[in-house]
Amino acid sequence: MIPYLILVSLLVPANLWASITPHLHSDLSMRVLHGVSTLVLLPPLFSMWRQRRQIQRLPALLLASFAVVLVVVNSKITAMGMGVQYGWVDHLFLAIACMAVLAFYLLNEAEDELPEQETSTS
Repeated sequence: MIPYLILVSLLVPANLWASITPHLHSDLSMRVLHGVSTLVLLPPLFSMWRQRRQIQRLPALLLASFAVVLVVVNSKITAMGMGVQYGWVDHLFLAIACMAVLAFYLLNEAEDELPEQETSTS
């Protein structure tokens, strides 16, 4: 989990830099950044699905809908390549999403309680 959180925390400044300096990166680096940023949004979605009865509904719904939209949009951007209009806004949203993922895992107590419940019932 620690390497994942480090990767997510490194994506925040990378996406902020990409939003400030649009089209100063190569097509390959842009595809890699969008692809990796898309992949890091998937574990929280699976985690929220597993914990859907224990977590607060409104924050989970907001984060899940935001993450799903970003996964769909960034999958398309990763496949299309350069030339996306208003791509800097997408990088800004990716930075916000990465911060939300960090907050989700660092502030989520249900994730810590889940293994304890499984071992006590076994």
